Amino acid sequence: MLNALDCTDDAGISDVKKQIATMETALKNLEKQESKYSAELEDALKQYAELKAQAADVDAVELMDARLDIRPDRERSAADRVKVAYGDKYDPLMMYDSKRDVANLPMEEAEARSVREFLRKQHKLHGHEQQRKMKHDRER
Repeated sequence: MLNALDCTDDAGISDVKKQIATMETALKNLEKQESKYSAELEDALKQYAELKAQAADVDAVELMDARLDIRPDRERSAADRVKVAYGDKYDPLMMYDSKRDVANLPMEEAEARSVREFLRKQHKLHGHEQQRKMKHDRER
């Protein structure tokens, strides 16, 4: 491209041609990287769309109920493993404190709060629908 300049009279032109060649090489490398990252982004967006579609089929209430059903067994299993690992040094009070600390983790509380909020919205939505239906029935 610009490297084809034929100006042999000026010594600075040689340096300019080298700089142009370096910039063109860098531009080609950038184009390759852009292509690579674009493909990765498209793949990630496809995966996100698939996961979002799967999540749309999940009922938050059923999921929370399933988690709550599983949790006691998982806690007992973890406690049993801790008892075995610590042997005589096992302290039930420390185990209780640990469970409380885990329950107070921001993620756990935020998730529980999110589910409660979802349930409130569902209840409110169904309440409004029932009120509209009752009003419609009265107007007949």
